[in-house]
Amino acid sequence: MYDNFLRYVNVIKYVIYTRLSKEEQGKSFDDQSRSIKNQIKVCQNYIEEEKKNYPNCQFIEIAILKDDGVSGTTFNREDFNKLVKLIEQKKANMVITKDLSRLGRDHIQTDDYIEKWFPEHNVRYVSIMENIDTYGDLVSNEIAPIINWSNEYFARQTSKKIKKTFKEYRKEGKWTGGEIPLGYKKDPHNKYHFIIDEKGKEIVERIFNLALSNMSLDKIVKILIKEKVPLPSVIKNNKRNLSINLWSTRTIKSILQNEMYLGHMIQGKTTRLNHKSKKVIYLPKENWNIVKNTHKSIIDEETFNNVQLLFKTNKNKTINSYNYLLRGLIKCQECHHSISIQRYPKRKTCYTICNYYRKYGSQKKVCTAHRFNYQDLENLVLTSIKEECFKYIDKNKLKEILKNDYQNKQITNNINNNIEKSKQEIMKLKKQIKDIYNDKLEGIITKEQYLNITKDKYEILEYEKKKLSHYINSLKEINNENKEDYNQIIDNFLSLNNKMLLLNLIEIIYLNENGNIDIYYKISKPSNSATFYA
Repeated sequence: MYDNFLRYVNVIKYVIYTRLSKEEQGKSFDDQSRSIKNQIKVCQNYIEEEKKNYPNCQFIEIAILKDDGVSGTTFNREDFNKLVKLIEQKKANMVITKDLSRLGRDHIQTDDYIEKWFPEHNVRYVSIMENIDTYGDLVSNEIAPIINWSNEYFARQTSKKIKKTFKEYRKEGKWTGGEIPLGYKKDPHNKYHFIIDEKGKEIVERIFNLALSNMSLDKIVKILIKEKVPLPSVIKNNKRNLSINLWSTRTIKSILQNEMYLGHMIQGKTTRLNHKSKKVIYLPKENWNIVKNTHKSIIDEETFNNVQLLFKTNKNKTINSYNYLLRGLIKCQECHHSISIQRYPKRKTCYTICNYYRKYGSQKKVCTAHRFNYQDLENLVLTSIKEECFKYIDKNKLKEILKNDYQNKQITNNINNNIEKSKQEIMKLKKQIKDIYNDKLEGIITKEQYLNITKDKYEILEYEKKKLSHYINSLKEINNENKEDYNQIIDNFLSLNNKMLLLNLIEIIYLNENGNIDIYYKISKPSNSATFYA
């Protein structure tokens, strides 16, 4: 046998390479014929025949490589990369596949490997079904590019069919795969449907409640880490993400902005250029597949919308940001850019300033500073809003509503149910940890395995204990409701010192260069004007 450089070869160090994509997996006769096991058998039978044809040649098996569940349109495959490395290290000089499509379905790259890369590395490539052999001058070698093109065409058509099927599923509100949001899990009776995952649900509700209290993303992350709240990857047993061991603002933001918690199925946010490209393209919202009310909601619409309002005003807020009540609500009357609030460390007072002026004013002479005492502005706005609110508020009726809400038996029942659930979960986790410990004592698992398995269990146990304590304290507060001074609660509410309340009342506050303000409400009252500097 002679190689590409016309030198006699008496030792063949071969690698059997097999591949099966997800689309090809199944139980039909055709799929079984393409299986990894079948591919290996065909290649081994070929080698046995080669040994008979070349009795003076020694055949040494270097490796059997398998890329199972990987598309042939990409060459970035784990075991294919191992194949390349073996060849570059001169540990192998022959590669065998059952057919050309196992090597790849991208005809340009597949042609390049067969006609250029393998010959330049003096490697014999054999594709059994098409009778391709790069050590021989065979007619079948000449048609390899045509076969490769056909294989890519098949991959393209398959991709189109799958996309079309998934598109129809999405229109029907069926889940077609991807990352399931925290708080949900796949319905065991319907793979296209979500059901509630109680552990994840409680974490999602906790995050939304923290956001509603006007906390920044950084602050929420800090609280979750301090309370040792389990990560989404721990809740979902997602082994791929276990290296990410801390909450991040990105994770919190994606949870708070995910409309799937309203019970809607939202898919098709991204696409790719074609079946070969891995570049992800983010689509505008109008192109998303949104089907409402496909599963049980975790967050009600009012809570979700309120959180989005807070996002609008707190988008750049960090742990150390000052929590100004009117932050994000004030705009310049002249240039319509945002008015920010400046705080000087050596001064006790804060001042407003037009962002457009602050950025370009000294260079382009745009707009004016709009520099006024912020506290005076806040006081004037609150006074103006109160005057409007007191026209429509009956304190006695509000007191009765508040009292009834505190005495609502349903609230007490829900908390009692949560207490019982937490107690049961704690008992379950303790038993699991005990059983794992017994497995270690009996030598079923090693000490290292024991520590790895129980690490997540202990984190969840700690979190459940804190939840139980929170529920018990909440129940105590409700049971002591008769001690509450409802007049004081109402007065605190009507002080309007609440960012969420203001966001629901006010659309925008315009401040002009003379110190005049125009307040535009979200209710039927069109506007209210006032002045604090003439």
